[in-house]
Amino acid sequence: MAIINTCVTPEKKTDEEAPCILACPIRQDARDYVQLIARGRFNDAFRLVRERNPLPAACGRICTHPCETKCRRNSTEAPIAIAWLKRFLGDNFSEETRKTTSEKYPEKIAIIGAGPAGLAAANDLALLGYSCTIFESNPTPGGMLRMGVPTYRLPRTAIDDDVEYIKKLGVEIKYNTTFGADITFDSLKKDGFSVLFIGVGLSESRSLNIEGVQLEGVLKGVSFLNEVNTTGSAEIGKKVLVIGGGAVAMDCARTALRLKPDKVSVACLESRKEMPTTDFEIEEAVHEGVILYNSVGPKRILGKNGRVSGLETLKVKYVFDEQKRFNPAFYEGSESVIEADTVIIAIGQASNLSFLKGQEGIQITRSGTIIASPHTFGTSVHGIYAGGDVVLGRGTMTESMAQGKKAAIAIHNALRNEALKDEKWAEKPAVPDIVASRVPLIKKEQKQEMPTMPLDKRLETFDEVELGFPLNIAVKEAQRCMNCGAGALVDDNLCVGCLTCVRICPFEVPKIKKGDTTAYIDGDCQSCGLCIVECPAKAISFKTPLEDRGKDALETVFQEKSVHGVKPLIINFYCQYSAYYEDKTDATNSLMNTHVRRVGVLGLGKVDTSLYLRAFELGAHGVLVTACKDDTCHFCKEKEWVEKRAKFTTQLLSGLEMDTRRFQTHFVSSQDGKEVVDIAFKMVEELKNL
Repeated sequence: MAIINTCVTPEKKTDEEAPCILACPIRQDARDYVQLIARGRFNDAFRLVRERNPLPAACGRICTHPCETKCRRNSTEAPIAIAWLKRFLGDNFSEETRKTTSEKYPEKIAIIGAGPAGLAAANDLALLGYSCTIFESNPTPGGMLRMGVPTYRLPRTAIDDDVEYIKKLGVEIKYNTTFGADITFDSLKKDGFSVLFIGVGLSESRSLNIEGVQLEGVLKGVSFLNEVNTTGSAEIGKKVLVIGGGAVAMDCARTALRLKPDKVSVACLESRKEMPTTDFEIEEAVHEGVILYNSVGPKRILGKNGRVSGLETLKVKYVFDEQKRFNPAFYEGSESVIEADTVIIAIGQASNLSFLKGQEGIQITRSGTIIASPHTFGTSVHGIYAGGDVVLGRGTMTESMAQGKKAAIAIHNALRNEALKDEKWAEKPAVPDIVASRVPLIKKEQKQEMPTMPLDKRLETFDEVELGFPLNIAVKEAQRCMNCGAGALVDDNLCVGCLTCVRICPFEVPKIKKGDTTAYIDGDCQSCGLCIVECPAKAISFKTPLEDRGKDALETVFQEKSVHGVKPLIINFYCQYSAYYEDKTDATNSLMNTHVRRVGVLGLGKVDTSLYLRAFELGAHGVLVTACKDDTCHFCKEKEWVEKRAKFTTQLLSGLEMDTRRFQTHFVSSQDGKEVVDIAFKMVEELKNL
């Protein structure tokens, strides 16, 4: 079925921001691209993602998704799968148009490292109008994304696809070029580079200062992952023990499993709840067969004949002291031994700043990170900037990208003596949590599960475990989004305090505060649109043009040359909440493309009766409304109001002496299956005989 929609970029008309957006280090427009997916506007959604995120396909796979932690759907059942929806877009859609600039500045900018920070800086500087060259010591881009993240989590094609977009902006990447050996600060200056941005990341593993670390069979986490990612294998024993509880430790353990040892274990200081990685990663590791030893600390690595034989541990009292500082304490006399012939240390990462030798003046911390201004990202040497993990010490992919993006603006401002700002980073209050009394009124819609490779197959290969959302599942998941902060807004100049909105809202959101004479709608608005249509003063509207309520989409239908001369022409207003549930049949496409044009609205409670009449005015011979059955729609009381408006429309048509068979309303379980085709076919035949 042809889905008619106009291309509108959401705009903000409120001081409050959705918590998912505020939680994201790069301020990704999570709510808005999810809402676009919910409406089937996939290319628009991808374009919106790509405007903020230079690495959407990779980010959709390995992001720690703080947006989901703050998602207000947590109050009802589970958060929206925001990261997986981003991956769905990155895997299946492309950007048709690109934001470009007519400015072309003379300065050349050198970027050291093709990791998330360097790629983000290059992307945004190129968009601003600068010539950027990235120098990368490896033969491929991605930095730690490629060196450290296993392919079963992040296929290399995802990195390559993302980087290809950046290269199309004119960014040049020179591989196999090591800073300090092949190029230097002086050589870059001689080659005409005005500015240098350092985004080399943390490429080394931290070690332990305990007995036995020199034994054969003791490996470092990052080196182990890099070897397997590069060669597909590594030398390990039959009993592998990983020390650490973070994401790298889980990656090491799951990677080791695929090398076919007899046993893989993880020992960490933290309790299960304290482990510094996502629950999903831990659960996947356990599901694949990893054994967890929580709340134990390494005392010494045991050896026999020069090779590892086990790890002696102590029970942990606590990991963080009363001041919340990392300061683990142990129970005396609690020693126990975990047998192992391979120990992989994955307790954190460290920088390799050997390339700074010969460059006087760049200040570094005691922990080996570069000191850079948190506002300008400038180092202690003029013209040299730094960002990402080499500054953060320990950050996520999105935090590194945020540093690269902010550094790009800072570099531009310094070169142009400007004060350009990215309004996305403006401080705004988050939409508050849902009022507890309102939670039971919101329909429960369980989070969609990510399809994964079967357990009996995944350990036989390094192929990607998560298979990605198919289109119908992605849309269904996106439609769970409550559009936080972008609901209805009351115009105080028009509101007459009639209480209509208060009476009809199924979620009990509108209120008139004591002493006020006008209504107020807070952030708990679910965007059902009932109050907007029924308000007699027309004082209520949506905050974003994304909610066009079908008006623009209807006008677009009659701008198409193909509709002229079609008899009968039926306009089908349908609820998108029950669309995409089934595959479209040939019969559907044939009938719908011939006689029916579809106008999808996310909830028909938003559609005013006047829009049905407008369809006739523009030239439709019939109007077909297909609404959701009660159990399939996102909104409650939708059926009740669709029926009321249908009855009123029929009365109006009768008063105009029009045959009321030209307007029909049906409640269907799905908008894409045979049911709608049969209804439309019958209506076409009826109209032919009128």
